[in-house]
Amino acid sequence: MKKAPILVVAMLLLATQAAWAQMSTPADTSSHQTQTTQPAPTPMPTPAPAPAPARPQAYRYGGLSGGWLRPTGDFDKIVNNGWMIIVEGYQFAGPARKIAVGSQIGYQSFGKKNGVGVSNFPVDAVLKFFPKPGKGKTDLYVTGGLGFNYERVDVNHSSSSNYYFGTQAGVGAQMHGSGPLSFVGDAVYHWIYASGTGNNFVALRLGIVVPMIR
Repeated sequence: MKKAPILVVAMLLLATQAAWAQMSTPADTSSHQTQTTQPAPTPMPTPAPAPAPARPQAYRYGGLSGGWLRPTGDFDKIVNNGWMIIVEGYQFAGPARKIAVGSQIGYQSFGKKNGVGVSNFPVDAVLKFFPKPGKGKTDLYVTGGLGFNYERVDVNHSSSSNYYFGTQAGVGAQMHGSGPLSFVGDAVYHWIYASGTGNNFVALRLGIVVPMIR
């Protein structure tokens, strides 16, 4: 019979085609996860440190000072060394911050010598000149002023008082901190034009200064 060989040949051809189809089919990759390399995270930039707060650029200042008094000349023969306290306020005349005008009021007391003691209440108009303001932690200045002094003289158990014209001149330094508060120190010579003799003295002062209005 001729049908058997034909069936065998047909079956072989079908088997060959099936095998070839399996070989040409791409491998199934659905069960394998593709591993991809993730990029390294970008580091966050380090924030720059905050700048230090700038010193307040005020135009009006107030101050409180205390100090030691040393009489000179004929006044040294009448009284001993003393002490003082001064309250002041001043304002800069322009944006250059070189010239400031202001006023001072205070109390000055000298120790007794031979039963004589002198106290003084000054009211002065003052002028300050800063040659190089804002150039560093310390500002140097020159100061001068004039005003009136209510002077009281105690002799044993009696006293007398009078008003005298006076002037002053000196040099100082203002030292700035990290905040608004500043420290001031100066040496100022005072001329009190009292009748008969000049009640002159040197004042060495230390104090603080704070901005009043920015």
